[in-house]
Amino acid sequence: MRPRGNKKREADKKNFKRALFVGIIATFTAIILISTIGSQKFGFFHSLALDILGPFQKEFSELTSKIQNTKQDYIDLLNVREENKNLWRELREARQTSHLNREALATNARLKNLLDLKDSTHTPSISANITGKDPSLWFRTIIIDRGSNDKVRKGMPVITPDGIVGQIFEVAANHSKVLLTIDPSSSIDILVQDSRARGILQGTGSIIHSLKYILKNVDVKEGDYIVTAGYGGIFPPGLQVGYISKITKKKRGMFQKVEVTSTVDFHTLEQVLVLLQPQPFPDSQ
Repeated sequence: MRPRGNKKREADKKNFKRALFVGIIATFTAIILISTIGSQKFGFFHSLALDILGPFQKEFSELTSKIQNTKQDYIDLLNVREENKNLWRELREARQTSHLNREALATNARLKNLLDLKDSTHTPSISANITGKDPSLWFRTIIIDRGSNDKVRKGMPVITPDGIVGQIFEVAANHSKVLLTIDPSSSIDILVQDSRARGILQGTGSIIHSLKYILKNVDVKEGDYIVTAGYGGIFPPGLQVGYISKITKKKRGMFQKVEVTSTVDFHTLEQVLVLLQPQPFPDSQ
């Protein structure tokens, strides 16, 4: 066994070494602090730390900058997306406003033409909107939003600034059905405007009408306009109907085969004028 004195000396040596090491570190630290505080120049260890940590600080700085730029780019992208949404919304609203303005101008033009026609006919009349059409390819009837409550009666003529449309043949309190001139059961007394030749315009179920009873010796030609004759008291005289689009002179028979194209576009009708005639129109002289 070792004597107790030896153990004590060994313990004292260890404590002395520890104290010495701590003292050296403390002294070294104090020297560094004093040199740093007392001088504007970096000491050796500062330079060493700077050389070691510098590249890492550079990488960290660049990484931080990239993260910041990416964040800013993302924020800018969100702002651009929001701005695009606002611009598209404003564009849609502008287009809708433009469309409504064009539609309003077109409607005003149609109503003005109807008003001018109403004034020119010198006959009591009422405007009407078309609310329904015959579903067939070449529809032959339309429904308007005027009826007996508006003094509309069966047989009254229906016209537009482009020409005659047809006549009332069914009436309800607030709606009426109009038989169009293109219906095969429709027959109208007409005159060829230039030659004053008289005939009967009959519907064929399409936009082309058949003009009957035009004698072969009558001078008619393609492009001649057809107007109402005013006979029978249904339509007033002089209303435009259509124009001659084809003439065929047969070898046999007394009459020419004449086709008339209506000046009314039945597929785009929206408003019409109903003539509230109190009595039959006088025959034209």
